[in-house]
Amino acid sequence: MSCPSANKTLREIGLALGKDIPAMLQKHKINPQVILHLDPGHKILWVMDAPSAEAVRDFAYDSGLTRWNDFEFFMASSLEEVTSWVDHLPTIW
Repeated sequence: MSCPSANKTLREIGLALGKDIPAMLQKHKINPQVILHLDPGHKILWVMDAPSAEAVRDFAYDSGLTRWNDFEFFMASSLEEVTSWVDHLPTIW
């Protein structure tokens, strides 16, 4: 288990990581919009504004988050953006 409440070492790593994250976000020009802990699943949901998917990936590696837990990220678009793309696609049937 990699929860900071599990033992002293993990707690120290978690606290240090928390102090390093703001500088890492700035380094990669990432602006977090939402950060939520998903109870009780030991998952964190971040919504970020970033210049690219690569910036998020590099942030995950540089910050050490990838060694902490599984790390997944998804690109997202507003419904307005998706609607405008769909209007330009040919129909299938």
